[in-house]
Amino acid sequence: MSYSFPILTNAEILACLSELDVPLSEVELTKPGYEIARPMYESITVLLCGVSREEMQTPAFNAIASLGDFPELHEESLANLAFVRNLVKLLEASGVSDFSLKDIYKPDYTRLRRNLSAIINFAKFREEKLATYVELQEEAEATLEKKAALDAKAAELRAEIARIRASHQAEASQTAEVLEAAENLRMQVA
Repeated sequence: MSYSFPILTNAEILACLSELDVPLSEVELTKPGYEIARPMYESITVLLCGVSREEMQTPAFNAIASLGDFPELHEESLANLAFVRNLVKLLEASGVSDFSLKDIYKPDYTRLRRNLSAIINFAKFREEKLATYVELQEEAEATLEKKAALDAKAAELRAEIARIRASHQAEASQTAEVLEAAENLRMQVA
């Protein structure tokens, strides 16, 4: 699935990244290197994927167990793998399907600009939809509260109906006894 997104100008990219608290200068954007790309992509991943740096740095225990006799040799590579996996998911969701490790380790200005444009477009779309989602979530919660109140009221009314029916049955049997006694008295009088 491919999405189209506008390629932003350097100024637009820098302004948006600044809003996201991701530091980047125009020189770093136009002449990127690993020492610029890695922390920038990591900050963006943490911000937009809802995963903390600590979670990305903590390798899965089942993965460590399968590494053989010296798992400590692979701890850093497992952390890198988790970071790259989250970044690739983000970029695929943003419409970039050809991201590679070269984009981190030997970044190129044109691809970096395209990737950042895609991510920023996705972040704006997400923010726009998030407002709608929050509004709908609040409406759903209010509706659930109303439903719970109505369910409680309905249960209360059912209990009241059951009490009234029981009372009515008790009164009906007393009425029948009184009518029978009155009929007996009328028979005796007549």
